[in-house]
Amino acid sequence: MKIQHFGKRKTFSLSSHQRAQAADEACQIYQTIIEHGWEAMNHSLVKHGSPSRATRGLQISSASIPVDGAYWKHRLILRKYPEPLPSQSNKEFSIRIEHARTSQYFPLRTSDEKAAADAAMRIYRTVVNKGWDRANESFPRELSLALRWQDNPLAWTYTTIHTRRISGPSEPAPNHAALPLERNIVFIERDAGIRFALAACANSQEGFRCDTAFAGAAEALREIPRRRVDLVLANHDLPDEAGVACFEELQRARPGLVVLSYSVFTDSDQLFKSTPGGAAGYMLKRTAPNRLFEPIAELTGMTTHEQIASHVRHYFHQLSAMLPSGPPFWKRAKLTPREREVLALLSKGDVVKEIAGALGISNWTVQGHVKSIFEKLKVHSRTEAVIKYLQR
Repeated sequence: MKIQHFGKRKTFSLSSHQRAQAADEACQIYQTIIEHGWEAMNHSLVKHGSPSRATRGLQISSASIPVDGAYWKHRLILRKYPEPLPSQSNKEFSIRIEHARTSQYFPLRTSDEKAAADAAMRIYRTVVNKGWDRANESFPRELSLALRWQDNPLAWTYTTIHTRRISGPSEPAPNHAALPLERNIVFIERDAGIRFALAACANSQEGFRCDTAFAGAAEALREIPRRRVDLVLANHDLPDEAGVACFEELQRARPGLVVLSYSVFTDSDQLFKSTPGGAAGYMLKRTAPNRLFEPIAELTGMTTHEQIASHVRHYFHQLSAMLPSGPPFWKRAKLTPREREVLALLSKGDVVKEIAGALGISNWTVQGHVKSIFEKLKVHSRTEAVIKYLQR
């Protein structure tokens, strides 16, 4: 297999005699070169003795992971969501980490460039040497969550959450005594970091409360009939094979109990691409994390399917009446289709050479597009351009 990357080309001998296995082997070599450079592949070959052994369970050495502060500073990005707290005077940086065909956004919890770059490198080292599962347990992640109020016509609200580190008590408790009019929410979510985040979202919205959450449908089935529960929210992708049966049994044990589902995505782009087809109409509305239950915030009395459906219809009907009639952001700025592609990649933290590779154009052409974008948006830096893009 001949592999070419940034003007350098080498030929690798693949160990497998089966076409599919050889293709996987070549793909692993290519992915290593893209993510860590030719030097990392050379180091792996010296250590393991052959490309076939090098690509099995490849461990990149600490020496081959970029440690130059400028390398990470250049990849720091400002994400618009979640909205900054009133006490925050500056926006905090985030980083997009890519490894083994997986990418994930991580909030860095600082507005200091050097501290953010150091944090990004720590996350990257963890991903490369200990795997994605360990990194996801050790560091907060940025995820998009869609609450599926109804699927036809499609009416979802979505928000951006930061997962919580898995430490301390099993679930965060609300910081106030229970009030009679509060609606008690229960989440069913296998990822502990997401459970922490969802409980915090519920407890930050007036009129709602989350005392506990469950990792699976079977556990929820045992406990929910014994508790006061007004609304159950379950991950749409629960792994339990008997999940649907458990929900049906829950309905029998607690007649009238409302169970809604939500979906979790690595970013909002993935959310939009994953919306179910065939719906008669579509409406997706972003909400703040502390307004997760905005469509039913004014709900009074008992929580029933009928009442929730009525409030959701009213909520989205009001939104449709408020839709802007002006041209979209990119038309107002007169951006070309290629400039929109470049700006979208800039917003994800890609640098010039990565954009060039993704679009199949030269670095010089990308720089020309970036200059044109700056002029049309009347900005002077990549950060300013991305902020305008995110505010579209």
